[in-house]
Amino acid sequence: MSQVHAAVGSAKVRRREGHVVVGGVRLGITEFGSGGRLVILAPSLLMSRRMQEPMARTLAEKGFHVVCMNSVLSSGRRKADPEQYSSEALGKRMVALLDAMGGEVAVFGGTSLGANAALEAALREPNRTVAVIAESPMLDKSSVNLAPLLLLAHQLFTLGRPVLWGARRLAGFLPSHSLATRLLWDFLATPTEEHASLVKGLFMGRVAPPRNRRRSISVPALVIGPERAFLHSRFDALQLAREIPDAHLQPVPSSWTLRTRPQAVAPAIVSFLTEAFAAPWVIARTAYTPNIGDSHLN
Repeated sequence: MSQVHAAVGSAKVRRREGHVVVGGVRLGITEFGSGGRLVILAPSLLMSRRMQEPMARTLAEKGFHVVCMNSVLSSGRRKADPEQYSSEALGKRMVALLDAMGGEVAVFGGTSLGANAALEAALREPNRTVAVIAESPMLDKSSVNLAPLLLLAHQLFTLGRPVLWGARRLAGFLPSHSLATRLLWDFLATPTEEHASLVKGLFMGRVAPPRNRRRSISVPALVIGPERAFLHSRFDALQLAREIPDAHLQPVPSSWTLRTRPQAVAPAIVSFLTEAFAAPWVIARTAYTPNIGDSHLN
């Protein structure tokens, strides 16, 4: 059952924020728009779903039903489990969210680790995947660059709690209107046990689908490759665009472009999604997808 605890309206689209229970665990979500043209977006490594909201709102204004999901879970009373945090597990969670919504098909998308999860979801449920949007995929080159940072992050989450406590106090003085500030607040508010499990899960499991599996993806893919991206190699986006048979490469200036100027990229994404949802097999299965919280909100 879904539970939604807040709704913030706008002139064009309604924003709903809350959580759904998938596999017995709480998954935070934010929903924009409605209808059968469903797009599920996952965030970058260690980031919250808030990072996808600027683009989600833009797509919803164009008639798409967009749900942003967290990668990390709400600990509650359970023990954090690293097995919940391989790219395979995250992809499985994206499909579980589709099931929880009662949807037939969806576009799976994400950034960095979220892009990898979207690829996993497409591999897991090819007959329910309309298309994939992969922004800054974290593949061979980026994974090598990221490994030392993951090791340091694990030490911080397990041994550096006083540092995080001090950071939480200082973060309160930052300007609240900034998206970067709100992402930092989300990061600091996430249970350190979950962040530690995420990092450990990536060490224990796989970070991305192997190359031979990526080549078997048969659905359309939009690969967004920033020219400047922290820790992410542009080569990974180029490589993925070559590996997937029906892939389109969309360059952008930086990974922050979709956060601050989504309108600059929206025409290309909207065109891609419109074409993908126009496929005859998709039209027959996208008549309607219930909104999260329809039984809780009027």
